[in-house]
Amino acid sequence: MKFFRTWSFRWWEVGLMKLCLISLGIILGVCCRDYLINLLGLWWFLFAVTTVYFLIKWIKEN
Repeated sequence: MKFFRTWSFRWWEVGLMKLCLISLGIILGVCCRDYLINLLGLWWFLFAVTTVYFLIKWIKEN
């Protein structure tokens, strides 16, 4: 089995994968609401850090 080989996806396959992961996040959010609400500050921090990272990367490329 070759787990670490190079993968190539089409644009619509990437869209399906994103839809799948978003659905999983919603399901986990509904099932574990009480636990996840206690970590809301962490989620906002992770969102902010990744947003800043990608904004800086986007500005440097343009």
